[in-house]
Amino acid sequence: IAGSALFRFLSGEGFNPVMVNSGFGASWRNIAGGRPVFSIPELTEIARKNLEMFTELQQHGNIDLRLINYITFAHNEQMYNALKESMAWQRAEMLSPSQFRAEVSPYFNSNNTKYIAALKTSECWQATPGKVIEALRNIGINHGGSVMEANSLIAVEKVSDKYKAIIRNHKGEYIEYITPVFINALGENGDQFARMLGVETGLYPVKHQAFITRRLPMLGKGGNPLDMLIDRRNYKGFVAVYGQQLGDTGQIIGCASPAVEPLETAKNLKINSQDFAEIVSEIFIDWIPEISSVGFQALWAGYYNEPRMIIDADKGLFLGLRGQGFMLGQYLARLYVDQLMGRKVPDYFQRLSLSGDALLEKAFK
Repeated sequence: IAGSALFRFLSGEGFNPVMVNSGFGASWRNIAGGRPVFSIPELTEIARKNLEMFTELQQHGNIDLRLINYITFAHNEQMYNALKESMAWQRAEMLSPSQFRAEVSPYFNSNNTKYIAALKTSECWQATPGKVIEALRNIGINHGGSVMEANSLIAVEKVSDKYKAIIRNHKGEYIEYITPVFINALGENGDQFARMLGVETGLYPVKHQAFITRRLPMLGKGGNPLDMLIDRRNYKGFVAVYGQQLGDTGQIIGCASPAVEPLETAKNLKINSQDFAEIVSEIFIDWIPEISSVGFQALWAGYYNEPRMIIDADKGLFLGLRGQGFMLGQYLARLYVDQLMGRKVPDYFQRLSLSGDALLEKAFK
């Protein structure tokens, strides 16, 4: 989504960009949810700006946009206090366990005693990832950009004040591009090509797995789809289990974040782990026991770059969105292009540069 958003905004500024893409990237594999729930106010602001952009994008074509809530469970005082503090910069209410069946789901397990509270946050959204990316690309194409799909970047080097990029197309032919602007939004391959230009990013790809169930009746409050539910315990090798119900099909789609990320570095995306299937099954059934007989329709994975974001127009880097591209990517791309054009950008944008502190989110990653 980072590259597609950059492509859109570069096209709108008359750059006539060429987007070279190989594979599906992490964005195609995400679980379709966006939130402003961050422990850092600047990230919340970026997420809100993204929601505005999703709303505007819906006018260009149906991306299945709908507003939802995020329900973040507090399992101890530390998480409770972090959630309570974040209420100062977002629209939210704290729920007690006695409210879970009324405010989360009428099917919520009344015997679940693992949580002391939950933060219910509005200004969250759901949309179909593939439709979002297609909408961004179509706008870019309509403004003079071109997409080279199933093409691979082989090498890039700086020659004087321009970049020389070698591309291999789907026919196996090699094409050389000379360009004054090169933006590395290459996801899990980003560090490899940054090093070709003498830049050390320190980024590495981490495998994140996801699942989707078969169709279900709506399980949320008032017969609505189940909101995004998040358990942030460090439990059985994972630090977050989360998922929501899709509004058009009733399927639950979800994910789990590994506790020790380096162990998942560059793991094979075609192999699903038993640990992942077991942890998401346990947590979701503990929330709603009635879904215990519902099978998975599919499990899959994508690579997220860790350990930080690097959004740096001076060095041509748009990397490390850490699985948050759906929530933050469009507005960050807008700011990137604004900086490229010499326009004023918020002060916090500089903190995302290679030399900045990255606005590093830890509590609500």
